[in-house]
Amino acid sequence: MADQILETEERGEEPSSKTRMIVIVLGLVAVAAVLYVLWYLKSGREVYTDDAFIDADKATISSKYSGRVASLAASEGANVVSGQVIAILDTSDLLAQKEQAKASVSFAQESSKLAKVNLSKAEEDFQRVEAQYKNKIVAKEQYDHAKKAFQSAKVQDSIAQAQILTSQAQLGVIETQLGNAEIKAPMDGVVAKKWVLSGDVVTAGQAIYTVYDIKNVWIAANLEETKFSQLSVGQTADITVDAYGGMKLRGKVSQLGSNTASQFSLIPSSNASGNFTKVTQRIPIKITPDRDLLEKNPGKLLPGMSVEVLVKTK
Repeated sequence: MADQILETEERGEEPSSKTRMIVIVLGLVAVAAVLYVLWYLKSGREVYTDDAFIDADKATISSKYSGRVASLAASEGANVVSGQVIAILDTSDLLAQKEQAKASVSFAQESSKLAKVNLSKAEEDFQRVEAQYKNKIVAKEQYDHAKKAFQSAKVQDSIAQAQILTSQAQLGVIETQLGNAEIKAPMDGVVAKKWVLSGDVVTAGQAIYTVYDIKNVWIAANLEETKFSQLSVGQTADITVDAYGGMKLRGKVSQLGSNTASQFSLIPSSNASGNFTKVTQRIPIKITPDRDLLEKNPGKLLPGMSVEVLVKTK
């Protein structure tokens, strides 16, 4: 066919439209064959998804008791280290309660002294009456009264000791709360979000800061369940970061999910209805980037950034 075209061109004749169409069709078939071969070579060897993002360890820092925020020592984007004081709650009420608790301890201690004096007196009286009763000097009624007074003094002494322990425990609770007034960072990281301002009143457990450990990041990818059987821990992966014009990273699959992502959605789908539509589910996997690449690009990979993942399964 090509010789015929060349002969036609040599004779100065234009190729017929039929001949030209045959050449185009042959070219398309050749291109399709090449694409099919390339697809066949890669089929089953790679798994791709763009449903992936950067994730990291996150800590939500909150107060252990209700109180007013006296000061905030860290702003959004600030680097913090473990143990650093980043917020202080107002302690004026707690200091007043501490003084009250101290007074309760002192009162309990003095009450205990009085109880011991009464116990000593009741014991002496009982011993005296007991000796007289044995010698038939006093009546049994007087003996019973002295015995009960001695037993009552013992109970009063025990109660006084318990009051000391109770008041000391209350003082300890207040001192612990005073220690918790200084809120410290639980880990090294970056303040991603500041939820309150100085002067706000927070409740126990209310978020004050959110801190990310950006030195320990990973890729959270959601892959179709139909491709899950091809994955295994240790497989290499190519990671493309959208934020930096397609910056390339290498990593390895470090963890496979144990459930589909839909199991933790706010409104899980109900498949018991008659309008069930089968939807391919996605299973999360964890990919750990190479540490050398992370050290060369410190602080660039931020939680939430979109990435594309190509896992090499073979």
